[in-house]
Amino acid sequence: MIVAVGADRTVFTTDSGAWVVPVGHTTAFEADPPRADELTNVIGSVQDHLDDVLRELPDAIDTTVEVTGVGVTDVADVEVGAAATLPMVLGRDAAEDVFRTVATERRARRALNPGLAPERVDAVLGAACILVAVMRRLHLDEVLIVDDVSS
Repeated sequence: MIVAVGADRTVFTTDSGAWVVPVGHTTAFEADPPRADELTNVIGSVQDHLDDVLRELPDAIDTTVEVTGVGVTDVADVEVGAAATLPMVLGRDAAEDVFRTVATERRARRALNPGLAPERVDAVLGAACILVAVMRRLHLDEVLIVDDVSS
């Protein structure tokens, strides 16, 4: 399955079709850093939509998951502290660690993360929420981060 995180939507694609979830990396958070309830709501929304994905695309279960998108590649960059060499296997613990890091930092501090381009300071947060939501709901130990062909 390919999970393509876009600005305002995430598209899940398998051999049997595609399903669009109306949550993307430009998710706006009111607080800086985001409040726990804001983060929980975004993650919960993605997980709720994943129920529809699994119902409509049954071949999404127990398959290799490739994730792409501007914010997602930034999660990989933060994990390695530089521009990541893609494709890259990202384990669940590493994804959770990056999520905790970017979710608890103010924007100004988040921009200082090695490997993160300052203009992606918001995209990395939204993408990290989506990434951990997918990994948690699908019980994935790892995903493959692939190059974003749209950037």
